[in-house]
Amino acid sequence: MKCNIKVLSPVHIGSGERYTASEYVNSKAKTKKGTVLKTINRIDISKYFLSLDDNKKDDFLSNLSETNFNLKSFDSKIPNIYRKYQAINKSKNEIGIKQEINEAIKTLNELYIPGSSLKGAIKSAVLYNALDYEMIEEISRNVINHKGRVDNKKYTNFMNNIFTSDKKYPAPQRDIMKFLQVSDSTTIKTPTVYDVATVMASYNKGNNEFYSRNKRTHEPTLSFLETIAKNKKLSFNINNNYDYEVFKRLGLDDKKHLIDLDNIKKSIFIFSKNLIDYELEFADNYNISYLLKFYKNIKKMNTLDSPVLRVGAGSGFLSTTVGLKIKEYDKSLFDNIRDGTRGKTYDYSFPKSRKITMTGGNPLGWIQLSFEEN
Repeated sequence: MKCNIKVLSPVHIGSGERYTASEYVNSKAKTKKGTVLKTINRIDISKYFLSLDDNKKDDFLSNLSETNFNLKSFDSKIPNIYRKYQAINKSKNEIGIKQEINEAIKTLNELYIPGSSLKGAIKSAVLYNALDYEMIEEISRNVINHKGRVDNKKYTNFMNNIFTSDKKYPAPQRDIMKFLQVSDSTTIKTPTVYDVATVMASYNKGNNEFYSRNKRTHEPTLSFLETIAKNKKLSFNINNNYDYEVFKRLGLDDKKHLIDLDNIKKSIFIFSKNLIDYELEFADNYNISYLLKFYKNIKKMNTLDSPVLRVGAGSGFLSTTVGLKIKEYDKSLFDNIRDGTRGKTYDYSFPKSRKITMTGGNPLGWIQLSFEEN
């Protein structure tokens, strides 16, 4: 089955790489409608270096060792043949020379959403929908130790057992999720760079502030991220390879409903509905108007046929675990698991912060899915 993706808020899935002004030059580009955009031209440094004459190479290497090296100051007219790719710069704040930009994962310099990220988000939704009161009670009896803390190994094993049979095969072979195949998404050519800050829950609910490491100026601490921008469209393929004989031999036939595509759509819808309601409550409690507006909008968009889902950076504890379902059944158990995985307690709402883009005030990572037969 083909699944179409519409990006509802910037999606960042990091490659683990970062770069500074020593590897790009700021520029401008004009759209077909005549709008002028700020852009970042990422340069293939190796290719560019080889094009220089010997004196210029020595000069380049000498400058490159300086912490404040700015490639554009060294050469303001680097030909486009040395450009790896171009990014649109939608950062509200200026990107400093030393400031690192977190690169998005790419293939052939084009951005995509890995199948592993999509499958992980889907698995969280399916797991959320599969948990019932009896399972929560079992967690309480067998996973919480005598000090009221979570035994992380037992917790992980319990969650994994929901998807596996008790047959004597290696765990990966008897995991129902092995039979759910999710491809990488299609690609887009142009990343969009946003500056991202962390808005904090405040004791004074009408006075929310951004997290800041600077105790003197209190300027927000920013991260600059390459993202797949809002309104971009991608697609991927999702298939459940059901085989009666194989499932019976592995003891998985009673779990086949977990990877049924109708169950997957329903699970995503329910999980996202409850997560959105939680985020609406948070935004309302702390008077964060832009988050309230965003979540009211995507709540209307979330349907059984076209559910919304959160992937990548910014997903956080509630989106990537079953914490929200445990909170629904047992608030004290939720607190124990939260504290066991995070090691912190808070007197106010948890999680206590949200990452948002400074331009637009959007949380990261929301997409909408629509399904069609191949």
